[in-house]
Amino acid sequence: MSATEAVTAQLEALHRVHAQTNAVVWFEDARALADAAVLDQAFAKGGAVGPLHGLPVTIKDWIDVEGFPCAGESGNGSRRPDADATVARRLREAGAVIIAKSRVWGRERPGGRVTHPVDPARSVGGSSSGEAVAVATGASPLGLGSDSGGSIRLPAAWCGVLGFKPTAGRVPLTGHYPRVGALSDGRTQIGPLARTVADLELALAVIAGPDWRDAGVAPVPLLPARQARLQGIRFAVLTSEDGWAAQPEIAAAVERAAVVLQDRGATRSAWPLPRWLADALDITQRYWCRDELTGADAERMLWDWDRYRRRYLEAAEQIDLLITPTTPQTAPLDRPITADDFIWTLPASLTGSPALAVPRATDQSGLPASVQLVGRPWEDHRVLATAHVIAEAATT
Repeated sequence: MSATEAVTAQLEALHRVHAQTNAVVWFEDARALADAAVLDQAFAKGGAVGPLHGLPVTIKDWIDVEGFPCAGESGNGSRRPDADATVARRLREAGAVIIAKSRVWGRERPGGRVTHPVDPARSVGGSSSGEAVAVATGASPLGLGSDSGGSIRLPAAWCGVLGFKPTAGRVPLTGHYPRVGALSDGRTQIGPLARTVADLELALAVIAGPDWRDAGVAPVPLLPARQARLQGIRFAVLTSEDGWAAQPEIAAAVERAAVVLQDRGATRSAWPLPRWLADALDITQRYWCRDELTGADAERMLWDWDRYRRRYLEAAEQIDLLITPTTPQTAPLDRPITADDFIWTLPASLTGSPALAVPRATDQSGLPASVQLVGRPWEDHRVLATAHVIAEAATT
């Protein structure tokens, strides 16, 4: 199949899915087909240009792509960036073809809500809403979203796909719109959504690493998942805390994932930190309202955040991996998203840890139930290796 044939087929699929779900905010079919034609010419002369040669991909609207509108939070499509975000440029250099920009959030934003691929009455979650739907339906083989407190992981969990937030400082944010940086928002990360762990790992290898523009990105090598041994690692499980408990099907999925790791020689330990969720929510809510804080209150918020990260590192010295629900429940009937929907994803955003939403089961309504794997900072490869094992066990 040529790049042009692949792009044409995926565009047709994506237009059909968009008509049913409102998942796409911008199509630029002529641009995508022109890019595919260039790749076909290059292939005829010298072979594939990179590991993603001819692969159609989609990208969340908040990530700049030259030639496409990028509204950001404004909803105004008149802005057309004249340069790619670093991650978009790297995808293209690897041979991918960006075929569309996906819609964010929904009912509160211009353009209307994105509907769920299993049940239109259900919520998709946000903010990488359209991206999760496009990947879940197969209309997009691979997508990029961004995640500040769970904006990749929440929609991935509710739609039944894999969604990965890398270690903070692993992937450049250059070209994310609205603009963010390590000092202005140390939580936000760009990461991939896909239907297989191998695809996540391939995409992460393409987009990771310093671009000498984003000062928050460190030159830490990304190790391959195959180098991560699971035998002998220590992991903990957390499915409830005072005031929060996972839906029974989700809690059961977490326990089954724990059994898989134990069968592979990992050791289960108790999670030692009380108020893990409550403190994460408290700090995050103060951060969300930082414009209203006094100087002293802002300083206290940052101090509490630092203390939270320090407490986590003390625990992580003894525990390699934490397994939790990704969300408290499967996709609810459509309603505004609340802070409680993110309660399980907030901690990894505050600690900068790599965190991956893994579909593991379905509930009685056929809606996906998701398990979250949280690793130590810079151990993205261990999280991916664990996801490989859990996903493999789910299919056998």
